[in-house]
Amino acid sequence: MCVGHPQRMEKLGFENDDGSVPAEHKQANPQETRKQAIQRCIRSLVHACQCHDAHCPRPMCQKMNRAIRHTKNCKRKTNGGCNICKQLIALSCYHARHCQELKCPVPYCPNIKHKIKLKQQQLQQKSVHFH
Repeated sequence: MCVGHPQRMEKLGFENDDGSVPAEHKQANPQETRKQAIQRCIRSLVHACQCHDAHCPRPMCQKMNRAIRHTKNCKRKTNGGCNICKQLIALSCYHARHCQELKCPVPYCPNIKHKIKLKQQQLQQKSVHFH
């Protein structure tokens, strides 16, 4: 148990839904392996946000739902001190870059998309002023 957290902490892993390590982790290209692992985690996060089965057989669904519940109650995320919150926010950022859903259920996604849009508008305004 982590100080300040009553619930048990669990690292979000890059394994398959059945808990096994994917075959591509044994390959030589670490960047591609990391990219594929992040994509799997994003798919698991999206699934968990849409899944209404309390007894879903997918282990990553249960893991992601625990992480989501954790971030809602975490007192340390505001100062960047919680690794679970950092991981979930990072996954949400990766997801938000390509998300087209108007009312996306992924935590932080709507806010992240809004910030991305504002930043793009600021960059466009700067480029207009320079030309």
